Amino acid sequence: MTRRRRFLAGLGTLGVAGLAGCSGLPSLGSDDGDEYVDLPPDAAGSIEWPDAPFPVAIPPRLAASHRERAEALLAAVPTDPSVPNGAVAEELRAERERAAERIDDGVDEPWPTDGLDAWRGRRSDAAALLGAYRAATGEDDAGEVGSRRREVRSALGSLAADHEYRASSALEAVLAHEPIERLLADCRRRTRPNPAYPEDPIARPFRAGDALARVELARATLGDAGRLRAIYLSERDDPPSRWSALIDASDRLGLAVSRTRSTVRDFLDVDESPFRAELDGTPARALFRRASGQVSAAVDDHEERREAGDYATAVIEAGHALAAVEALRAAIEGIRDEAYRDPVSVESVEETADRARDAIASIESSEDARLASRLARPALDTFGYLPEYIERGYVDAARAQGDLAWAELYARAVPPAAAFVTERLG
Repeated sequence: MTRRRRFLAGLGTLGVAGLAGCSGLPSLGSDDGDEYVDLPPDAAGSIEWPDAPFPVAIPPRLAASHRERAEALLAAVPTDPSVPNGAVAEELRAERERAAERIDDGVDEPWPTDGLDAWRGRRSDAAALLGAYRAATGEDDAGEVGSRRREVRSALGSLAADHEYRASSALEAVLAHEPIERLLADCRRRTRPNPAYPEDPIARPFRAGDALARVELARATLGDAGRLRAIYLSERDDPPSRWSALIDASDRLGLAVSRTRSTVRDFLDVDESPFRAELDGTPARALFRRASGQVSAAVDDHEERREAGDYATAVIEAGHALAAVEALRAAIEGIRDEAYRDPVSVESVEETADRARDAIASIESSEDARLASRLARPALDTFGYLPEYIERGYVDAARAQGDLAWAELYARAVPPAAAFVTERLG
């Protein structure tokens, strides 16, 4: 039976009682007795990212506008600020230098939407510095922050009310509107007065800066949402609303997610190992934890987005959940067949990374390549964080190999999950 057929079969009432073997061993413990393997930061290597899933090209001018705004905000903060509090002055000087370096370094992200996210962050950092500097020099921006927040809320309400999932197909509606929908949700959170502007900004200048940065980030986020929507629609000839199609697909996928999650319920949110073997110090431990945790997170995200009425995002989260369940099932099978338990070495980590890379590379040849690329994001991100985690000592060799093994299993589950989602979109 092909992997795709096995995946589809799993969306029914198939259980995993034969895989369970729930013997109730104690939870996973310390690795202190294991031989230490010194991993180089590049042990996992890098990957070639698939093409961006957004259906149309995003012009560089969007990122350029954020850079220009960040530079303008930063220019209003002196390089050697003179404020009464010497400690605050020194922190402002150091933070300004770091912010300037980040702007000068630019942004190198695999997808344009990620680049916009990074530039919004730099813009927010610059606003925080300006707000802190103004507060430290006696300027009270409480009224300005409140006024800007109200303006953003009003504009957000108008844009959200006009968000009808207009697209040339239901699949394109998901790919085009999901990032817009996430931006709208992010903007909504950032219009809440948390942190609130302090009553005594001179005494708490950096709290004042954070409040100003939050509303600046809300404005930037809302601006990107509107611009992405306009860019997409300008490339399509008056596309119809796909609202009903996405609601129906979300309902069907919700049922599929619920059913497929039930096949692995004995392996979710468990305090004790569901396997008869001791997994401490092996990649199997990290693999199982990552696979199980990913299912719980994806299912929760899917349900939250459906309840919020974010149907394009709910479709994507359903795809994440379906692929995550299949990856967990594959991990369970492998662990019960005594895989992922051999001693770890630099070579074994590198070999596991190679297999994960091969699995990711195959995604672009799938029939639903753009959707598959979007669903593959959790596996892609594994290669993003591991080098830094290894260098900083956040993960040991067994954890790194387990995470890479999960990335391989998840990436292999993505094409059938993408195909299933596409079928439900009609």
